[in-house]
Amino acid sequence: MLTPNSIKKINKKFSSFTEEEHWLQQMLLEGWILKTYNSEDDVSEYTYRFEPIHNEEQKNRIYKIDFRSFNRKKDYLEFCEIFEDAGWTSLSNHWMSKHIFYTDDPQSHGMIFSDIESYREREKRKMNDNLLFICLSIIASAILFVLYITFERSSFMGVSLLSLAYCGKHVIDYYKHRKMYKILE
Repeated sequence: MLTPNSIKKINKKFSSFTEEEHWLQQMLLEGWILKTYNSEDDVSEYTYRFEPIHNEEQKNRIYKIDFRSFNRKKDYLEFCEIFEDAGWTSLSNHWMSKHIFYTDDPQSHGMIFSDIESYREREKRKMNDNLLFICLSIIASAILFVLYITFERSSFMGVSLLSLAYCGKHVIDYYKHRKMYKILE
């Protein structure tokens, strides 16, 4: 039985924005409303914090996700203001990467963007983010491999291999977002 003070925390990582939006809607149907989400480094899995729904009207909530990073707080605040003017509320509290919005307005038609090109741009930003992590992982692995050869320490080789495994995960994510990007053409 859910009590008003119940909190559910779930650690999860998604490689598809659509899949994540569907999961959030499913949690809502199960009686849980998203209150906050965060990640230590915007790369690992996120921690989602849910609370029980307090009234039936909240079951009409719609969640949507955008993906972008900001160099200045002013730009981030302007970004949030644009969505707020369109009837969306931000759950984001940081300038980096993933931004989850919600609306309780049934007239919103559940669309966060006005055109397909905006969805494509979101996928392109995520692909570029994955490419950055792929390059950094390869560079780190190469440096660690050179250190392994130079100092003959197996720990350098182990971390080098972990870095390559990390790279592989981002290659998979890159191709998933690339596939979605192509579908949206």
